[in-house]
Amino acid sequence: MNFQFTHPYWLLLLPLGLAWLAWLSIKSDVQTTPWRRWTSAILRGIVMLLLVCAIAGAQWLRPLEGMNIFYLLDRSDSIPSSQQEAARDYVNKSAKFKKPLDKAGVVVFAADAGIEFSPNPIVDFQKVQAVVGTERTDIAGALRLATAAFPETGQKRIVLISDGNENVGDAIGAVTAAKPLNVSIDVVPIGASRGQDVSIQKLSLPNNLKKGQTFDVKIFAQADQAQSATLRLYRNNQFLDVAKVELSAGKNLFSFPQTLDQPGFYSYDIQIEAQRDMLPQNNRAVNFTYVRGDPTILVVSSDPEGDKQLADALRQSHLEVKLTDVSGFPSTLAEMQTYDAIFLSNVAAGDLGTDLMRLLESAVRDFGVGLVCLGGDQAFAAGGYRNTPLETVLPVDMELSSKKVLPSGALVLVVHATEFPNGNQWARDIAFAALKSLGPQDEMGIILWDGKDSWLFELSKVGDGKEKGRMIAGMNPGDMVSFQGVMNSAHQALKKSHGSIKHMVVFSDGDPTAPTDAQLQSIIGDKITMSSVMIGGHVAPDTMTHIAEVGRGRFYDVRSPNMLPQIFIKEAAVILKSAIFE
Repeated sequence: MNFQFTHPYWLLLLPLGLAWLAWLSIKSDVQTTPWRRWTSAILRGIVMLLLVCAIAGAQWLRPLEGMNIFYLLDRSDSIPSSQQEAARDYVNKSAKFKKPLDKAGVVVFAADAGIEFSPNPIVDFQKVQAVVGTERTDIAGALRLATAAFPETGQKRIVLISDGNENVGDAIGAVTAAKPLNVSIDVVPIGASRGQDVSIQKLSLPNNLKKGQTFDVKIFAQADQAQSATLRLYRNNQFLDVAKVELSAGKNLFSFPQTLDQPGFYSYDIQIEAQRDMLPQNNRAVNFTYVRGDPTILVVSSDPEGDKQLADALRQSHLEVKLTDVSGFPSTLAEMQTYDAIFLSNVAAGDLGTDLMRLLESAVRDFGVGLVCLGGDQAFAAGGYRNTPLETVLPVDMELSSKKVLPSGALVLVVHATEFPNGNQWARDIAFAALKSLGPQDEMGIILWDGKDSWLFELSKVGDGKEKGRMIAGMNPGDMVSFQGVMNSAHQALKKSHGSIKHMVVFSDGDPTAPTDAQLQSIIGDKITMSSVMIGGHVAPDTMTHIAEVGRGRFYDVRSPNMLPQIFIKEAAVILKSAIFE
């Protein structure tokens, strides 16, 4: 403990103040007894002393008891396992020299960070239990975690054990943020040398090429020691060439001459193998190039046969045209960039899917790929593109605000709990997908079984969808016994609706008692169509296929729940046909 002043120069006032008080006591004409005179003088002196000490910033300092240490252990792929074990031993050995009041904890990190154990007086670190991704090194994340996890009392110190090869985050920023919190940081470097490591530093390719142009695939390799190695080159995932090479210590450059005669997108993959190399994670590199030919157009059509005339007309303008159905739509952003423009001819949102629409949005917005959308009974609003990424790309609004449009449609979902893993969450996801696809004037209802046949919410206008969305978030359908009751309630609600198109979708694993033929005929007699979605079915799909066949809808046998939101966007689009004006 010690006593100190923040502004000690103010203490110069103390002698002057005490001298003034003494003079005041001696010269005072006040008539009083001697003991009262001395008492008042002493009190004035104490007040003067306290006032000057306060101005001078007097502080009574007590030392913080104990040191809190967090060891940060780098577990990324760039640290050899032998050095990771050496770091663990270092923690145990250094902890033996701490004082009894000191505490030590461990944070392991790589792509993310986790607390192995919090600061503790006893350190016995035998095995790493925390699991972190090893493909990246985020030092900043580990520093922030340790800084936030320190106890409130005691000094704070971080010991960072790493090779410093940060490729995620900003470690310097994390250090700067920790400094005002009185956290000191020490560094123990490891992993700096492996002795016999071989790695691919870079695979260099021209970005754009002309047809028939010769170029070099350049490989930059790094070796700690001179040794022999094997290079293998792949193009578009097909083996292309192999070469035996001699690596010298340091940087090495090798090249494979190439000529590409056909326009298109090409990916190159280089792999290096050395017998004495102990770290295979850095032995591979991938790069891409694109060979440009004549302008290339991709026409994706719901009816390729019917769009042959469009493709022929484009070819007459000296364009290379590829005509395909939705199954031929590019699945990656790189593939989309190989086309100068993409035509969507009467393609429904449910057929395209949200993931592909997001990629298409990025291709148009970020890489300048042209986009042409051709209308039809499955395009724009009628195709379910409301509130989708494609709507943000196109200069048109999928919302039908005109009151002259034909009356809206009505959709009822019959939802049954399935035995699919996390089935109820998938039921909520499909309900949200259907809700987002509908317009404010459309009607939607959800009926389920939760001990009895009941409506989650009755058939009514979607509006802004917020209240219905809140109810869907809490939806927990039960294991339905029979389709008859819920389908009858859905039938009666749709029968009373004024929607121009009325549609029912039955979502189930297929084991409830089937509706009667008379019931199905009564439903379609009221111009109500029906589709069925069987997910995780453990019985024959006869009931579900019969509902769809009689109901003039579609039957889906779903084996992966990832298909579900896309299916229900497609089914919700059925009632959007009211947007079509002949």
